[in-house]
Amino acid sequence: MISSVSPGEPSPSFVALMLITGTTALSTDTYIAALPQMQADLGTSAVVAQLTMTSCIAGMAIGQLITGPVSDARGRRRLVLASTVVFMVMSALCAITTIGWLLVAARLVQGAACGGAAAVGRAVVTDAFAGRTAAAKFGTLSAVSLVAPVVGPAVGGVLLTVGTWRTIFWFLATVGALMTLAAVRGLPETLPPSRRHPGGLRQLVLRSRTLLAEPTFRTPVLVQCLTVGGFFVYIGGSSFVLQHDLGISEQRYTAVFAVNAAVMMTSSLLFRLLVMRFGPATLRRVAVVVQSLAVGALFTATTVAPGHRPSLPVVWVCLSGMTLGLGTYLPANASIVQLLGRRFAGTASALGGGIPFLVGAIMTPLTGVIGQQTVHAMASAMVVFFTLAAVAALVSRLRFGPAADPAVDAAVDA
Repeated sequence: MISSVSPGEPSPSFVALMLITGTTALSTDTYIAALPQMQADLGTSAVVAQLTMTSCIAGMAIGQLITGPVSDARGRRRLVLASTVVFMVMSALCAITTIGWLLVAARLVQGAACGGAAAVGRAVVTDAFAGRTAAAKFGTLSAVSLVAPVVGPAVGGVLLTVGTWRTIFWFLATVGALMTLAAVRGLPETLPPSRRHPGGLRQLVLRSRTLLAEPTFRTPVLVQCLTVGGFFVYIGGSSFVLQHDLGISEQRYTAVFAVNAAVMMTSSLLFRLLVMRFGPATLRRVAVVVQSLAVGALFTATTVAPGHRPSLPVVWVCLSGMTLGLGTYLPANASIVQLLGRRFAGTASALGGGIPFLVGAIMTPLTGVIGQQTVHAMASAMVVFFTLAAVAALVSRLRFGPAADPAVDAAVDA
């Protein structure tokens, strides 16, 4: 596969792209352990403390949905630079604020800047690389982004031993400075004026409607929304239900979560190695089967176990199977969405990343909403989402025939 960057044009540094798109989760994961300290220091309520997390997550979704389409009209480089600078400044503002609601507002803007940089970064990959080479790049970026859930809490914990919650935000401001420097030095403009599209709100909406009107583009976005919704039920509920329903310690839960994240990261790295041979469409189908069977097994185990409480090893294996599938599914689906929407790469990045992320953020507290916070309740919610995702993927495959998404094959092998 060849690069879509014209001969003589500088290619973007992949190290810069990894910093810009792969450090998003640090905004939340390094900060989790500091919530109680921040609440006490600012003398604010638990609601406001939680909103500092929620607003950042919401900002990430909003930033992707806005900045991605705008980059199709304005170009990539300036928007990435603006996003990284805003992220740095907002991180510093978070570090010095003494007002809870100001921290909530700053976190919203910080998240929007972080999400915007990630969305445009994915569009840069689509501009600069083609076919399975682009898919392999997405696999690497996905693996890098999954490092944060493993190392983020540990980094936050270390920072709290030598400083306060404000130290974490000074650390994030430093990360923002590194992102800006990497973008300045390693990220050329990959969307020249001749390939840009008209600006204006109407044109932005029209491009989104054009892409969503295509079933081969719309279906993978829908499947990802359902998949991410089920995954965020696990993210939002696993800490409480595993510790309280199964009675495991905080340390053991940390081990479970870290191992599952490591499995997911390893799966993304394997995707990068296998995609050049098998293509993203084939690997995505395998991943959907693996994650669906794993979640189905978890639901079955919690249904038949005495008191709906299976042993921790059974739950752990099932959850690891889910993350094994997700580690391949997420980069495969992202690469396919970007390849199918490459004529509006920024808009495709916003729709393929922003909408599922927004759905996931909304679904996070679902385990607590649906009733008793148990492993069975979490598994029941997850199996609904993953089953619907698998059915939607199957219906799409049957609709477009045994060749399975001819448009995908044409785009990948172009």
